[in-house]
Amino acid sequence: MMPLNRLEDELRDRQTDWWDRLTETIPELLPLAETAQPPEFHAEGDVATHTRLAIEACPTDCDPDLLWVALLHDIGKPATTRQSEDGRITAYGHAKLGTEMADDILERLGMPTRRHERILWAIRHHLFHHSWQLRKAEDLSKRQRKYMTDPNFPLLLEFLRIDTLASQGNSHGMAAYTFYKKLWKSMPR
Repeated sequence: MMPLNRLEDELRDRQTDWWDRLTETIPELLPLAETAQPPEFHAEGDVATHTRLAIEACPTDCDPDLLWVALLHDIGKPATTRQSEDGRITAYGHAKLGTEMADDILERLGMPTRRHERILWAIRHHLFHHSWQLRKAEDLSKRQRKYMTDPNFPLLLEFLRIDTLASQGNSHGMAAYTFYKKLWKSMPR
């Protein structure tokens, strides 16, 4: 098994065949290539393509935890993806299952506890903006305000930007990122 620091180098450097080397150490990534996504939100194609694009959207000098969130945020999609008779593709519950799977993977790889917890928090909540659907700052509840003051929220916010960049054909995500970033910056600390 490749050591954690070497895996992080692979995620950061992205040399030839980097994805293949990652899947040898993390075989849970292999089914991502066989998992379709709704083309209206993911014109880039399957979950593996989206995941690689998310990692490639991360700056090479970014927080290493962002790389792990990008790598594992959709790890639960293969087990939760369904296609209806009318062709609609959904992956309800993928963030919850993905958090459980990522927990096992990070434990196996020996991720330090604090980082492990931070990465899982971001994976668990990476769809927050879909459920909130806020239009203006005044609509923010006390609970949402508290959530945005969590020390992990900046990681989640940066991942929203990365996930949007990797979701070809899904332009509304950048508007959500801009809205929440502005809202977060305006909050007292």
